[in-house]
Amino acid sequence: MQNRIVCFFILFLFQLSCTNKRNIPIYYKLPREAMSGYEALDQFVNTDSLNIDLLEWAIFDETNIQRERLGLLPLKYEYRLQQGARLHSMEMVNLNYFDHFSPVKENETVKKRIRTAGIKKGDSGENIAIHPKQKRLDIIYRLAGTASPTKYVWRNKGRYYSYQEFARELVRRWLNSAPHRANIFSRGFKFTGVGAVPSTYLETAVFYVTQNFSTTNY
Repeated sequence: MQNRIVCFFILFLFQLSCTNKRNIPIYYKLPREAMSGYEALDQFVNTDSLNIDLLEWAIFDETNIQRERLGLLPLKYEYRLQQGARLHSMEMVNLNYFDHFSPVKENETVKKRIRTAGIKKGDSGENIAIHPKQKRLDIIYRLAGTASPTKYVWRNKGRYYSYQEFARELVRRWLNSAPHRANIFSRGFKFTGVGAVPSTYLETAVFYVTQNFSTTNY
């Protein structure tokens, strides 16, 4: 296990250096009005034709829709937060855990991960979730820092979510949890980035999703 952790951290640094080229997905460059009615958002999320950039953008956008309903300013997209979020989701999949605290010492906390990604100042926050690709699956997920065990229940298998449905349902679940809701509605956080990685849990197709927040982008 220790060798896997060391190897993964080396891979983490290599992938982070590669992503510093800043190939920002086009969805973040367009005004929201340009995405309104975008037909791809209504397509099903499935592995055969997965557009991970669009899925992450949909979660980003739904987060801001909910903030604006309360009169809060929208969060700005931050590339380094997104890369840190993607790598944490990938690490959870590869090392088979689900937590805000990493077994990789150098990535132990969200603060360390965001500092490694290149944001050295300010406060940070993080939401994580394991969310199914298909609708009508009941989920119970543990909040980091609680004493309760991690439990998942999958029932009532249905059709795939569309990209927009997935984002709405995931953000709705976060908003039903006080710590996650506090991050989304924080007046202090100004920047965010979302990273989603497809995987399986109990033979069910899921996404591990990480959402990072920061008060600064430097």
